[in-house]
Amino acid sequence: MTPEHRVLIERICASADVVRRAVDGVSRARFDRPPRDGEWSALETLTHVRDVIVHVYGLRIRRLLYEDAPAFADFDEEGYRRASLARGEAATHLLETIVGEHEQLARLLETLPDAAWSREGRHPSLGAMSIEFLARRIGEHAEEHAAQIAAAGGA
Repeated sequence: MTPEHRVLIERICASADVVRRAVDGVSRARFDRPPRDGEWSALETLTHVRDVIVHVYGLRIRRLLYEDAPAFADFDEEGYRRASLARGEAATHLLETIVGEHEQLARLLETLPDAAWSREGRHPSLGAMSIEFLARRIGEHAEEHAAQIAAAGGA
């Protein structure tokens, strides 16, 4: 495995811990309250992170492991988040899913030959997406939203 791929896998694992620490730092009294009008609460952000790791990054990487040049559908972020929030999912369950999916994807990527990291699918508006690109976005996305969760909890 190349050092670059090892770093991406380590970041996937570390970013799950960053999300966990952000969630742990938010009081339960503030968790479902937006910090300001028009902004997401920590719960809304956590729901979004779970939906994206499972339905975007996880699904797309898994498809790339088994399919040649799959076409990726658009992701209805707003629809998924709204439906998830309506179900009243507990923050602990959302966090467990996020951490578990990060760990599972890291395990899958650890077994991947270096040449396979360039396998690509195509998104209708965003273009080509490789396993390497998606793996990089996992860590970036989780870290970006962990900061948002922390900020929402401290506002």
